[in-house]
Amino acid sequence: MKKLKVFSGCTEYGSEVQAFKDRDHDVTLLGMCGDVDITMDIRDFHTTEHYDFMTFHPPCTEFSKANWRAGKCKDRTPDMSIVEACFRIVREAKPTFWMIENPQGCLRYFIGRPQYCIKYGDYGHYCQKPTDLWGVLPWFASYQKNNVPLGVHNKTAYSDGPRAADKRAMIPYGLSMVLCKAIEDSQQLEG
Repeated sequence: MKKLKVFSGCTEYGSEVQAFKDRDHDVTLLGMCGDVDITMDIRDFHTTEHYDFMTFHPPCTEFSKANWRAGKCKDRTPDMSIVEACFRIVREAKPTFWMIENPQGCLRYFIGRPQYCIKYGDYGHYCQKPTDLWGVLPWFASYQKNNVPLGVHNKTAYSDGPRAADKRAMIPYGLSMVLCKAIEDSQQLEG
């Protein structure tokens, strides 16, 4: 199997690409803090290096429907610079597959309808958490508990403890795994 080259931006933990790491792919994490390979603001990052998969997770606070104090989507004026940087990096790097992830909310009002609307609960999350995915992805199936193990990651991120923002921001391992397998399969078909 070909070793995939993977990039994750706007991250702290790398939960969105944990399955890629577990399956020994070449993963680069970029974020402002946490356990990352490149510590920097994504707005300052530029690359023309080719990646098989790039994934981005802009902060959701300004786009969340739960942030009712910000008003209706049409009345908001969020800082779009991080989201714009994600699109710029995709244009520069021209990855085979790419994804921008954000909880279902107001981001779709500003950049259009997502290509995929999923529920994290289908991938091992403790609740449904409707989530939007924009980008170019191979077809992937819903998580099935009997086919994809939860892994240690979910047991720590989604315990019955406090549900702090940093824990809520973590991507379910099941989603990471199905994306990893779908991209691996697509690369085998090409090779």
